[in-house]
Amino acid sequence: MKNSAYLIFGRSGLRGTRQSKPNLKWDEIAIKVSFDLPDSLFTRPQIEAVITVDKNMVLPETINPEIVINSKELIEQSTGCKIDFKVVKEENGR
Repeated sequence: MKNSAYLIFGRSGLRGTRQSKPNLKWDEIAIKVSFDLPDSLFTRPQIEAVITVDKNMVLPETINPEIVINSKELIEQSTGCKIDFKVVKEENGR
């Protein structure tokens, strides 16, 4: 994203900003500032977790989804990111 803005200053400091060239009072100055920001700056990161269980470990017949749901909600609330957990059976002994 490319953009620019004017910072308006008076003797006491910053008085405001404008997108277009401002009309100034006698005791004000304006400084034009140009910005060139990458779009990736505005995307939220996707958090990904990989959990490996030793193949010698015996797993129960069912997995309690409450643990996954609570973890998902806690991470989403604290980071603002969308979380997706999946239970996957890996092939080839991985």
